[in-house]
Amino acid sequence: MKRLVIIDGFNFIFRAYYAVRPLTRKKDGLNTNALYGFTQMLLKVVSDLNPDLCCVALDCTPTFRHKLFPEYKGHRKEVDPEMLEQLPYLQPMIDAFGISALKVENYEADDVIATLTERYKHDYEITILSSDKDLMQLLDTNVQLYDTMKDKTVGIEGSTEKFGVTPDKVIEVQSLIGDSSDNIPGVKGIGPKTAEQLINQYGDLDGLYAHVEEITKPKLKQSLIDNKEMAYLSKQLVTLIRDVDIDVSLEDLNFTPTAEAAVAFLKDMEFNRLTERAAKVFAISEDVSAEIIEESPKNKAPENVSYETIDDADKLASWVKKIKKSGLFAVDTETTGLNPHTAELVGISLSVKAGEAGYIPLSHKGDMLSGIPKQLEKKEVFEALSPLFLDENIRKVGQNIKYDLHILSREGYQLNGIEDTMLMSACLDAGLNNHGMDTLAELHLGHTCVSFKEVAGTGKKQITFDYVDMQSATRYAAEDADITLRLYHFFKERLDLPQNAGVKKVYETIERPLIPVLEHMENTGIMVDQAGLAKLASEFDTRMTLHKNRVFEMAGQEFNLNSPKQLGEILFDKLELPANKKRSTKADVLEKLAEDFDICKEIMAYRGLAKLQSTYVDGLKQQMNPRTGRVHTSYNQVGAATGRFSSSDPNLQNIPSRSEDGRKIRKQFIAAKGYKILCADYSQIELRLLAHLSGSEGLLTAFREGHDIHAFTASQIFDVPLADVTSAQRSAAKAINFGLVYGMGKYSLAKHIGVSNDEAAKYIESYFSRYAGVRRYLEGFKEQAHDLGYIETMFGRRVHFPNINDRQPMMRAGSERAAINAPLQGANADIIKMVMPKIEKALIDGGYKAKMLLQVHDELVFEVPDAEVEVVTKLVTDLMTNVVKLDVPLDVGADVADNWEEAH
Repeated sequence: MKRLVIIDGFNFIFRAYYAVRPLTRKKDGLNTNALYGFTQMLLKVVSDLNPDLCCVALDCTPTFRHKLFPEYKGHRKEVDPEMLEQLPYLQPMIDAFGISALKVENYEADDVIATLTERYKHDYEITILSSDKDLMQLLDTNVQLYDTMKDKTVGIEGSTEKFGVTPDKVIEVQSLIGDSSDNIPGVKGIGPKTAEQLINQYGDLDGLYAHVEEITKPKLKQSLIDNKEMAYLSKQLVTLIRDVDIDVSLEDLNFTPTAEAAVAFLKDMEFNRLTERAAKVFAISEDVSAEIIEESPKNKAPENVSYETIDDADKLASWVKKIKKSGLFAVDTETTGLNPHTAELVGISLSVKAGEAGYIPLSHKGDMLSGIPKQLEKKEVFEALSPLFLDENIRKVGQNIKYDLHILSREGYQLNGIEDTMLMSACLDAGLNNHGMDTLAELHLGHTCVSFKEVAGTGKKQITFDYVDMQSATRYAAEDADITLRLYHFFKERLDLPQNAGVKKVYETIERPLIPVLEHMENTGIMVDQAGLAKLASEFDTRMTLHKNRVFEMAGQEFNLNSPKQLGEILFDKLELPANKKRSTKADVLEKLAEDFDICKEIMAYRGLAKLQSTYVDGLKQQMNPRTGRVHTSYNQVGAATGRFSSSDPNLQNIPSRSEDGRKIRKQFIAAKGYKILCADYSQIELRLLAHLSGSEGLLTAFREGHDIHAFTASQIFDVPLADVTSAQRSAAKAINFGLVYGMGKYSLAKHIGVSNDEAAKYIESYFSRYAGVRRYLEGFKEQAHDLGYIETMFGRRVHFPNINDRQPMMRAGSERAAINAPLQGANADIIKMVMPKIEKALIDGGYKAKMLLQVHDELVFEVPDAEVEVVTKLVTDLMTNVVKLDVPLDVGADVADNWEEAH
């Protein structure tokens, strides 16, 4: 069947507005982010869906629904001015792409979509581009919804997943629950679950009201009776009209893109990076293509590439020769999965010149028809490549090359002389975009990479890479190496600019040397006490059951405690606890209710244990490597714009250390027999950095003289002798010390320490008056961010804030708070990253068996043989203390025990 694609225009462009960072056209300052996002999504639709017929449906307000119910959509906030100024360009953009735009007076876009769907669903496969749940009533055998931003397709079963009913019953459920976003009233007190049950039992609204006297719950029955008029009104509002008089023919809907007009529009909007993509999508004429290419980045991906399968000795020898001559090549491994500790090597791709790349298949299995494809023996390949891998003078370029180090290490080989395009991007553009290869290729090369799903499929039918056919495998893998090499040259040129000298130093002296250190740490992993974990799981299960039973007892019935909908019905309908507008049962809501209602305390206790159980107790069991008996977390060097690490699979950064149950989990991380766990932790490093960078004599004195900084600050703020500071005053001072570092204002501080806003303001002023220089320092970085769009740490790390001059006060304020903290958090991250390679080198050079296992916030964790504890503890603390020289001493606490908790 031919395909008709119907685009929900305003749904599309408003989502683009909020999804794409602020952009402006240089020539006149026009905001263009919504138009840019719309164009991106439109090009994706054209290339991925290849429609035969296509149109955009637009709203035409007011509609008949406003006449039925004047309050319809009445509480929606006014459209941002930055969005409004882009709307007049929507129609010209649609026209430029050769797509019909349809709107009918008195009707919404949804009605236009419903009419077209009803008219053509028997003859065409219809894809509706929208995230609007109201359109689920249109789902049918040949009708599906597609959300391009989530890359998610919803078929006929989607309404059952969302509403619990088939598409023809969606309007019945919506009539009962209403819709807060459109201000549709529904029936008070009826949520999705109840509505689903009622409609499945009685068929529709008419059937329900014909049997309303049978409803056994008095409160529900009365609400249905009292709100009958509203239920039927709501049904009129949610029912999409399927016979709107639209004067449009199949010829009008034919997708006939006017490529030159599309390119002209893109150029006028100054969307330079999208022009080449448009050229490819529309396959436009050579003269227009040449004009586009001339304006594209010089490192753009080539049109004509030469990718070959390296499957014999002569080809391999030729590539070895080219690599030796070049002295630099891109390398990428293809594997059977994403976990570097379990994935098997399938092949290796290489590139020494833009547009030229080769793929060496090593363990492809082929299929029943073609059999195992021709490929070289792994031993032969590594005998040829290993000398190149080991040669420091031949640079190896990778995108997230740490993964490739893992894979090759398990094969018994290592890479020396490495470069990483992901880290180069993060050092140059932290805070501006993510640093995945697909994003970087789009952003800097104007190239859309072949996706994994294109060669391996999706969902249950997805195959592993060793079963991908050789032609597709070569195209995919060789492109990875080719694009990685092109990105390297692009970033290298930028790093070599004089204005980026500090950033280059961060990359070359902090980030790049850390790659093999992290690979070694991740490969080592940390032991977990399996018996202790099983015991803890049993304890948590028992306590969770106890809390759950108490909740059921207080509720007077059993229900699914993990269902927010059912919990909301119990709390706000049955028990009639005070509800917010959204009837939320999130943690902050329950925490407030728990002050007056014991059932909420029990729910919170249950949830806390359930989270620990699923995330850590069960999670650690699943993530334990059967080959090593250890868990191997993965560290992301670009986890935060400030340079701080993030940890995943499992995330060991977020194990709660202040709760008793969190400490029980940390206790399960143990040392091997004959070893100890050593924890070395920087004490108050960000406050010490604040003292150093601000030059505040008060802070400098406190740290130089070894005072308790929070008690000292309390003494200053409350004007009492240091010896007379109370625990409450110290706690308040601690909140101020750390709060101001994170840009906390008087309102947040007042809430945090339980005082009035005026008192909090006085404390802040007292702090700044006592610690002269701190305010000047903090405000200075805020101003720098406003002027330059970024700040730099004392070591040259650059952090960008694209929303620092945003017109929206909340966005701007959030960026300002981040800009205040970034120099301290970034410098903190830099110091940790600088010392880690020094420690590893010292351990290796000293012939020690001790190994670094974890990095968590300001802490490093080691596994140390009993005989080395004393000397390694001194070595580690000395290096951490002296890695940099500040105007105040760095203080490192070190403890040793059999497990992580007791050593912490």
